[in-house]
Amino acid sequence: MFVNGRFLTQRITGVQRFAREIVRASAENGLWDKAKTRLVAPPVDGLPDQFADLPVLPIGQHAGHRWEQFDLPRAARDEALINLCSTGPLFLQRQMVVLHDAAVAALPQNFTLAFRAWYQVMIRTYGHRARKIGTVSKFSADDIVKRFGIRRDKIEIIPESGEHILREQPDYSLHEKFGLEADGYFLAVSSLASNKNFSGILKAVARLPSLPFKFVIVGGRNAKIFTAANMDVSGATEVGYASDAQLRALYERAACFVYPSTYEGFGLPPLEAMSCGCPVLVANATALPEVCGTGAAYCNPYDPDDIAKQLSRLLGSKAARDELRAAGLARAKEWTWEKAALCLILLSQEVAGHLR
Repeated sequence: MFVNGRFLTQRITGVQRFAREIVRASAENGLWDKAKTRLVAPPVDGLPDQFADLPVLPIGQHAGHRWEQFDLPRAARDEALINLCSTGPLFLQRQMVVLHDAAVAALPQNFTLAFRAWYQVMIRTYGHRARKIGTVSKFSADDIVKRFGIRRDKIEIIPESGEHILREQPDYSLHEKFGLEADGYFLAVSSLASNKNFSGILKAVARLPSLPFKFVIVGGRNAKIFTAANMDVSGATEVGYASDAQLRALYERAACFVYPSTYEGFGLPPLEAMSCGCPVLVANATALPEVCGTGAAYCNPYDPDDIAKQLSRLLGSKAARDELRAAGLARAKEWTWEKAALCLILLSQEVAGHLR
């Protein structure tokens, strides 16, 4: 069996995080037959020799999409292929592709035309040809069926977890650089896609001028993908990309974490925040209630007044924040990468079984 390791050459966002952590958990818990499982990747500089005790096998001559569409299927041949980051060879049948959401169809205005067109073609092709489709929540499974017409019985759910954020010791360098004090700021973590609803948070903040808290944004901008990458977030403290160690420190010292996303296939940052004992406020929409359960407070993401009301309630009451910290920690423990890896292994065996 081959595992598509292109994620090892990419900057870590949510889908690459999923791939790294589920491969790590699968290998470390002895769930894969290491003699038969090969983690393959483009032959680029900086590629690790091993990842999570799995040897990394460089193959082909290209990188990026060209590697994935030409070199990878040629190398896989009669092997089962597992793709974890929403992309894989277009016409290979002996494969599984994990599609994290249907955002390119649900929110076409969020993406550049070229990105949107390519992903629309890919997803529809996988739905027709791939042996199995994985996704990360019931919401995403239902939305993929709705947007792309893929059969529901072809889709399996592989959950996520936020526990990886605890692997690194907290690094407080961003606190020092930006003058952030413990319990003196609230936090948002994401790319600047419009569905992440930073505009809604900023409108809510404008309604709360008397609260002595900074609004801190963590995340990168990518104008090649997101049409909202040039969004004006003046009035907030934008720290840019943060390492896991820096992010853990930000979660642990934040007064609360706010995530009023209008579209979410899973919602990894809220689980990371819960794992760090940070009070979490999320949207009562899409996959977020499914993931956060009773471990979060909720707001209407389309109503800045409601976001402001819920923020005011949390920021104005240490007791409310402490109660939510405990609830979030309890909820976060229900999600582990080992459980996710078990789901992946069972699905991988099913895909490989079609070869017999």
